[in-house]
Amino acid sequence: MSKRTDKQGFTLGLALMDAVPVVAFGIDMALLARPLQSRLFLAGAVISLVAGTCMVIYKLLLAAAKKEVPILKKAMPVGMSLGWILMIAGLIANRSKINIPGIWNAVSTPPACVFFLLGIAFFAAFIIYFKTGFDADSAKDNWIEEILNAGTQVCILIGVILSV
Repeated sequence: MSKRTDKQGFTLGLALMDAVPVVAFGIDMALLARPLQSRLFLAGAVISLVAGTCMVIYKLLLAAAKKEVPILKKAMPVGMSLGWILMIAGLIANRSKINIPGIWNAVSTPPACVFFLLGIAFFAAFIIYFKTGFDADSAKDNWIEEILNAGTQVCILIGVILSV
């Protein structure tokens, strides 16, 4: 059920910024799913991608129609958690098929390693910000969160592209 809202600052720009990490994550997963050959990993990636898309749609509706659809917002943490659990389970189940030394070599050499390290730094800043003062109803806090999330996902995407 949707309800009208008067949340200020939740603009179309913020909703579109929220789409950047979702798209980057989707491309990452498309690049990684084939070599990992795990249906469990792929299912988790798809569930996580759908959860991220739900949040983008939530913010688009908030910005364009001034309507809040709480189920879309609630889908994000549930879907992300389930998706990541399945991706990790898929990696564990397929560990004998994964070339760990080859992956380590690909991600630890320049220039890919620079982007992975930047991605880790953005992610650390994201977690610290999220845990120390993030207000989900604040447009300013959402902008900061999306900038950090986009930085994380785009850096990881560039690292993956340079590694595959």
